[in-house]
Amino acid sequence: MINRICLILLIFFSSFLIAQLRIEITEGITDPIRIAIVPISWNLQDPPREYLNQIISSDLESFGEFEALSTKEMLSLPKNEKEILYRDWKLLKVDYLVVGSASQGEMPEEVIVNFSIVNVTREKVIQRSISSGSISYLNSLAHVISDRIYKEINGLPGIFSTKISYINKENSTRGKYFLKVADIDGRNDSVLFSSVEPLMSPDWSSDGRSLAYVSFEEGTSRIFIQELYTGKRKALKSEKGINSSPNWSPTDKYLSAVLSKGDNPDIYLYEVKKNTWKQLTDHIGIDTEPDWSPDGRKIIFTSNRSGSPQIYEITVSSRKIRRKTFEGTYNARARYTPDGRSFIFVHRREGLFHIAVQNLRTGKLRILTDTQLDESPTISPNGKVIIYATKKDEKNILAGISIDGKTRFVLPTSSGEVSGPSWSPLLKAFDWSPLQRLINSRRLF
Repeated sequence: MINRICLILLIFFSSFLIAQLRIEITEGITDPIRIAIVPISWNLQDPPREYLNQIISSDLESFGEFEALSTKEMLSLPKNEKEILYRDWKLLKVDYLVVGSASQGEMPEEVIVNFSIVNVTREKVIQRSISSGSISYLNSLAHVISDRIYKEINGLPGIFSTKISYINKENSTRGKYFLKVADIDGRNDSVLFSSVEPLMSPDWSSDGRSLAYVSFEEGTSRIFIQELYTGKRKALKSEKGINSSPNWSPTDKYLSAVLSKGDNPDIYLYEVKKNTWKQLTDHIGIDTEPDWSPDGRKIIFTSNRSGSPQIYEITVSSRKIRRKTFEGTYNARARYTPDGRSFIFVHRREGLFHIAVQNLRTGKLRILTDTQLDESPTISPNGKVIIYATKKDEKNILAGISIDGKTRFVLPTSSGEVSGPSWSPLLKAFDWSPLQRLINSRRLF
């Protein structure tokens, strides 16, 4: 079955910078899937600015699940299925092979890639696909192809076309704070907003088009919503006291957030279209760090109502609250996994802060990280990988781990310190052609 993917070009109302983040694997699985991405046969007049096979190979190796064969190691370079010599690939112990070709599309900027995913052991083509995109944004096209390959082999959506937002602070006493968004491989690192006052807690809308975050630019905390495609910025109705921890509902109709207008920090719901707040929790303790369940029926949050920070869950319709963590004296910043069956959070044990995962039904807790000051976990939209803030050599950096604990990596930054990571949802594919025409006319800038 041939599937055609139309690629969206994510253009932000910002200036693009040199890549700040990059993934460095520190520990991978012992028996990764061995894959060979044969150089894509290029049938266009102009040579490619980037080689698709190299970007795809790098994508698949990003989180340690795949080992990609280099072109130098390949015994043959088939351009199509008929030219495949299975003996060559079996000698190299390759599990999967990808061959393809690129051709000119109907529009001047359009490139169309036909590719086949081959199971070498079974000597069988398991998927034939067509992806299209702009020749000027081959890296984005490569990410889409990587996503398709990953899904076909592992049965889960790929995350190579997703984005990550984070806060970057300059290395100086009064250094600026930058709200940034980057491709998951560190490319297209772009500034959405900057301030000399602190920025924190970015959170993606479910359609991937907006970010909510907290800014102290007015001297106190206030929540803002920023559209990524237009650069439009909206300040939420500010209330007395704390305004923090925004989190989008699955339908983007509401934001949950923390307000202290009643003196004690409680969870409130903000209805986006009506610009109104509605109180959800009411307790003398501190309720904070809300996160919506994938079905939108519940919210998980941190509260010290039992005497120490613990994780609680509230049913939005009935406001019934249940405590979820009982192990340890500090559990905070919970985030649901995409399937809604578990949550990741910060757990303190023996004075050290770790990232942990707990099953909602059984209550079974499993510590994932072994570093000391881990915080702000965010999980990939396919539920496979966690990125979190931590310290390395007294510097704030981002790090990551697969949810099974087998793969670990760091995302060092080329300047300043980073915090507050937030992983985008899976980004929907759109027809890139109209957007490309807008880019050419510079109407987006």
